[in-house]
Amino acid sequence: MAVTVDHKNYINLIKKNVLFRYMSEEAFFAFLNGSELMEFEDGEIIISQDDVSQFLYCLIKGSVAISVHEKGDDFFIYNLEEGEIFGEAAIFLTELRIANVKSSGASLITRIHRKNLIKFIGEYSQAGNRIFIMLIYSLLKKLRASTREITAAKKLYMEVQKMKAQMEKLLQEL
Repeated sequence: MAVTVDHKNYINLIKKNVLFRYMSEEAFFAFLNGSELMEFEDGEIIISQDDVSQFLYCLIKGSVAISVHEKGDDFFIYNLEEGEIFGEAAIFLTELRIANVKSSGASLITRIHRKNLIKFIGEYSQAGNRIFIMLIYSLLKKLRASTREITAAKKLYMEVQKMKAQMEKLLQEL
């Protein structure tokens, strides 16, 4: 079961994360005071598909697996590693989560509620701008990966269609 831990024991580790690396000390501690630092065990669910949540997550240590449950099966999408952000949509939308996020091994994750993030950005605009840059970068990285996947699937589909047409032609010739 996820355990909320005192961030004071992990300050140096948290500061290594790119999201926090360039924050002033004041902004850094203000962010931490508005967020939760949580430890997850291997296989523990962090986000459940179809839940509504307004948290943004930052992976401080460990890795997580992203998967989608559809028609009775779980489909692995990808892994996220230390330093990566997830749950970005919750900052902008109140909608159902589109995937499951599960801890792969032990992980340490900070999460911040939308209200607290908006308050933080209002009080620490320079740090807030950096957070938005990281959010955009994270989303673009995921979009690029999705585009590659779609392109690969489309190429495979086109190759199968071409092979079918060749097979049809061959069968007609026999």
